[in-house]
Amino acid sequence: MNTSWWCLPIFLSSFGATQAVAQGARSHIGIGIGRSIPTGAFRSDTTGEGFAGGWLVTGHVTLRAPSQLQRLRLRIDATYARNVANDRLKADLTTAFGQPADERITLLGADASAVYPLAPASRLAPSLFGGIGVWHSTITVSVGGGSTHTSATKLAWQLAGELTGRGLLFLEVRYVAVAAAKGYPRTSLFPVSVGVRLGKRTP
Repeated sequence: MNTSWWCLPIFLSSFGATQAVAQGARSHIGIGIGRSIPTGAFRSDTTGEGFAGGWLVTGHVTLRAPSQLQRLRLRIDATYARNVANDRLKADLTTAFGQPADERITLLGADASAVYPLAPASRLAPSLFGGIGVWHSTITVSVGGGSTHTSATKLAWQLAGELTGRGLLFLEVRYVAVAAAKGYPRTSLFPVSVGVRLGKRTP
């Protein structure tokens, strides 16, 4: 993968954190890697065609809300994910084109969410968050030595949970649903990632 794609989530999160620090807000950033697990029609439609699990890289910034909102936080996520075609889709593409063919999808998303810590003072601090965002998808079909690309940018929403230790590590599971693009069903997936945090955990 092009190095610039790896850097984008990190850059967006770092930029947000820098802006927050400049404004005197308490914040932290997180960088993670993990699996992109498709579900629903994204995993398998009525014909069995769909996409297999892939990998992802994430970056996020969490900002402490104004005092009148007590424990609420604002979180901004950036996600890059890639999934490849499942065996049925590969086979159908190969039959349709009469030669070996493949398909993959890349997703680049940005989301803004409200975060509610459930037990901020505990050793393993769980929290829930959810919000909306914009995701850009690119579907690439490769046949022989050539390929074609189809792209779309759609609204999305997410619900998630995170578990953070007193150290630097965190584990998060999200459900993301991206609105359907022309000719394709809604993209829904479970991004599961582990990573490290930079900055103090907000109590």
